[in-house]
Amino acid sequence: MKTWTAAEIIPEVARATGVDDATTKRVVDAILEFVRDTLAGGSSVSVNDLGTVRNGAKVISVPGADSQSGIEGKHGLNQSDVSKVAGGMADALIAKVMRHDVVDLEGFGRLRLSERKASIVPDSSHQGVKTIAVTKRSVDFSPAPALIDSVNGANLQFEAGGKLKEQLETARANKILLACKDAEDYFIKTIEYHFSKAGWIVEVVTAMDQAKQYLIEDPISLIIVDCVMPEADQVVEYAKTHKKTSLVPILEMLPAGKEKEWFKTFRFLGNEQLSQPFEVKQMLELGERELERSTEEQAVFEQEVYFRFPTEDKWIDRANEIAARLFADSGLNEGQQVQACTAFRESCSNAAQHGNRHRKDRFVDVEYYLDARRLTVVVRDQGKGFDWRLYIAPAEGAVDRVRDRRAQGKLGGLGIMLMTKCVDKVEYNDEGNRITLTKFKEAPGQKAAAQAAPAFQRR
Repeated sequence: MKTWTAAEIIPEVARATGVDDATTKRVVDAILEFVRDTLAGGSSVSVNDLGTVRNGAKVISVPGADSQSGIEGKHGLNQSDVSKVAGGMADALIAKVMRHDVVDLEGFGRLRLSERKASIVPDSSHQGVKTIAVTKRSVDFSPAPALIDSVNGANLQFEAGGKLKEQLETARANKILLACKDAEDYFIKTIEYHFSKAGWIVEVVTAMDQAKQYLIEDPISLIIVDCVMPEADQVVEYAKTHKKTSLVPILEMLPAGKEKEWFKTFRFLGNEQLSQPFEVKQMLELGERELERSTEEQAVFEQEVYFRFPTEDKWIDRANEIAARLFADSGLNEGQQVQACTAFRESCSNAAQHGNRHRKDRFVDVEYYLDARRLTVVVRDQGKGFDWRLYIAPAEGAVDRVRDRRAQGKLGGLGIMLMTKCVDKVEYNDEGNRITLTKFKEAPGQKAAAQAAPAFQRR
């Protein structure tokens, strides 16, 4: 997020309108002066394409007949320049505010985007029933101290209008990013049509760069990825490994009969997979359910990431690299990151060696959850499991048991002990083929709280 001043925006407006820099600055200064004077006089001001700052019943438009003498006549400006610069300035302000930047106009005030995310709320028309309130945006206006003084502390209110209002209204609907190989494909067009008819805004992209731009700039509610798209994996990876978009549900469309082939490499996983053929209605219903689920989880988690890989050294190495990147962005300090990486590396090694027996046709599944207090990693193999109770319950005598097993020519135990030293909690499922590692963003005196950490399992 960047904070822009009028001085930084003026050259951009000058280039867009063809009016020279000096004249553009004079017009902008004159408009801001007129707006301040009008508000101080007890009237409201409507700035074309932006909105209205209210401080009275009378509304004066800028630019407009009522403001000509106060802007053009007073400052010796011509109507054409004022009209061009006013329009260009409005476009520039809208573009910056809508991408979550802050605009700080000296002596006037700050404009910034305020966003209420999709949430589950009570249905006012049906007692005891809940519904989903979609994402809604508004623009917050914070008057500068000088402007507040000039209006004697009056409560100035900003109401979006024109182009700005249109963009805010558009953003109220749930927006879908549909990533595919061919935007003109009949089935893609069918999906786009039915989701649009159901009230969604559908943005269709065919390249990673396009998808990334939408994910950075727009409030996406749902992502649909056609896995025949060459960059499908990169779209899912980018969305899931960045906190801003990690909790956006992803539906993946798998080509018919290619499910086994699809999992023969390292894969970041969306929240649901649909194998073709399927009915678009099924996808619509699944999308609605996923939105409700993700809305609930946004109240708990900051990030969720799932990935799966075959039991091969190169994919284990990549899993460790991904985990290190996630831990670095988790809020853990450097020492805690090293500990978390050590425990994760050991869990993957155990899954590959002891669980999957290095069989390339078996997978390792990883789930990562981050909340305000902890990170949780779940690693699962496709082996038969083992009796983990011999190693971590009870703790007394664990070293002796490891030594006895080694004396008998058996392996195992030391890695588990290492993991228990590196993280706050180590848990296994009953079968022993799924391990849950919990690491707290620990502050002094919080060690006891770590014992109450819940285990997580992917839905």
